[in-house]
Amino acid sequence: MAAARQEQGNVMLYTAITFVGLFVISAILAVIFYIKSEDWRNQFVTSQQQMEEFATTPEVQNQGTIIGQKDRQTSRVKQLIGYLDTLYKISTGSEPQETSAEVKFGELETKYKDIVAALPKDFVIIAEANDTNGPGIFRIVEMYNNKLNQKDELISQLHTQLNDLGSEFDTAKNGAAEREAQLLVQLRTIRQDANSVQQSYNQLRDLMDKKATEQVQALMQQRDEAITEKNKTRQELLETMSKLSITQNRLQDSLEKLDVLKPRPKEDIAAYKPDGHIISIDIASNIVFIDIGSNARIYPGLTFSVYDRNAPIPTDGTSKAEIEVFNVDKNTAMARINRSSKKNPISEGDIIINLIWDSTAVNSFVVAGDFDFDGNSEIDSDGATKVKQLIENWGGKVEDTVTIDTDFVILGNQPQVKKKPTLDEIELDPLATEKYEASLKASEKYQEVKTQAKDLFIPIFNLKRFLNFIGYESLATGKK
Repeated sequence: MAAARQEQGNVMLYTAITFVGLFVISAILAVIFYIKSEDWRNQFVTSQQQMEEFATTPEVQNQGTIIGQKDRQTSRVKQLIGYLDTLYKISTGSEPQETSAEVKFGELETKYKDIVAALPKDFVIIAEANDTNGPGIFRIVEMYNNKLNQKDELISQLHTQLNDLGSEFDTAKNGAAEREAQLLVQLRTIRQDANSVQQSYNQLRDLMDKKATEQVQALMQQRDEAITEKNKTRQELLETMSKLSITQNRLQDSLEKLDVLKPRPKEDIAAYKPDGHIISIDIASNIVFIDIGSNARIYPGLTFSVYDRNAPIPTDGTSKAEIEVFNVDKNTAMARINRSSKKNPISEGDIIINLIWDSTAVNSFVVAGDFDFDGNSEIDSDGATKVKQLIENWGGKVEDTVTIDTDFVILGNQPQVKKKPTLDEIELDPLATEKYEASLKASEKYQEVKTQAKDLFIPIFNLKRFLNFIGYESLATGKK
């Protein structure tokens, strides 16, 4: 029994020792686990803080919506850096350097500020370069494209005008050469006739030497007959002129009496008819909007004079501003301000007028005289042509003579009649006679147009008043 109890005591001792050993090992493991868990918790907190620096929890949850679909082989940060590099390349046209995103964005911002600072003065940039609501690169490019398109259109128009002028010049040159050749032929013919006359004269002189008395009597008789016929014709002409003067006086008396009973309407009232109105103004862009568009046959390049809506239009046509259409919609149009007054700026509701253009009819014009189109106090050789081109380009019609259907007459300065050339001047310049006759004809036509316009009560405009009423005075003279 004693040996059995001793053996049982040893087993319990071993069991106790094993239990204590396991307890010690568990305690050691628990301590180690606690220490490790604290390290893991600290690492987790640190990782959470670092993650918060990159993105908030809602941003992480919505990263697919914010950043886009993720590539399995690319991290989100690398994906964002790729987007930034692509933007850098699109904006600058070159590959980005291996630098931070801050440096890359700083370079883009610097280049953007340089672009904005280098813009021409006629570009209207409302926001500052560092404003988030600024115009942006794409808007600037769009503005440049618009400017370039306008320049190209203007260049195309100038090329067309230059080609037209070149064709007119060639035609005039060829006509002058042909006329010169004709005059040379005429000169040779005249010289032959002069030689023939000289021969006849010599024969006549010889004949007169033989029969002086008979020839003198015959010539005296012919002279007396010619004088008698001339006096008879002169008397008939005087009688006709007297009758015409009496008829004109009676007509004038009748018109004066008619004016007393019923005054005639103002003959140039059509010039004061409004063509449209200003509906809004963009002062920053120097642009106005008008209430007529393509439905009223408005087109780019058309100019208008602007007048106060509540004030009478000046008789000389002087306006408060001039505008030029550059963009046309169906019922409205945009126009740039070519000239305006700071003391009396354009207001909504102001009326616009162009003497030539009409939305419902084609106005008929007669142009006569010499014109100083650019206002340099010198007569332009092509001044009348420029006036006619303005009328035709803007939908008007130019006629050669004044009729009852003529709407307006544009008169310049009366052409000066050149001095009649002598034989010596004709020999030096075969075209001298033609130039003299042309100046005489131009002066006579000027007086004829002026008289007919007054007799038919057709409005007469000088050049300045004409340019004022079509909104083209500042463009013609270069004044703003």
